Amino acid sequence: MITLLRKTFICKFLLGSFWGVFVCIVLACCQQNQGKREIEIYSKAIEHIKIDDQYQWIVILPGLGCNGCIQEGEAFMKNHIDEARILFVLTKISSLKMTQQKTGVKIDEHTNIFVDREDLFNIPTNNAIYPCVIQLINGKIRILSFQKPSYPALWMLEKQL
Repeated sequence: MITLLRKTFICKFLLGSFWGVFVCIVLACCQQNQGKREIEIYSKAIEHIKIDDQYQWIVILPGLGCNGCIQEGEAFMKNHIDEARILFVLTKISSLKMTQQKTGVKIDEHTNIFVDREDLFNIPTNNAIYPCVIQLINGKIRILSFQKPSYPALWMLEKQL
């Protein structure tokens, strides 16, 4: 009887482990594909708008999404608007007037702000709700990271400026 119980437990454990490993592999592959898709979309958008070589960084600020993260992004833009190496991309903005009031930045007066009216920088992933920091080298994406509650991408950028 004990041997039968052990065999049953071992079979259930191995079967459970198999499915657990399988799910982990599938999730890892999906995350990898999601990252590739984000880089692909952002690369096409960068090529489309013909970004100046002076820009070493792009900060993408979505108008909708994680409120705290977006507020951090808006505060970052306000504090670093005169940084000539950063291009700020405003995407999915419902009201430019509201954005200007919240940040105190007059969008039309800055050449390093691009308003994405065509949704070129809109990514079809869960990360679309977070501000994004992109490091460029020779106009190509080197590093891409998202400002999330679990990852301070804007703080990391601030340390490099």
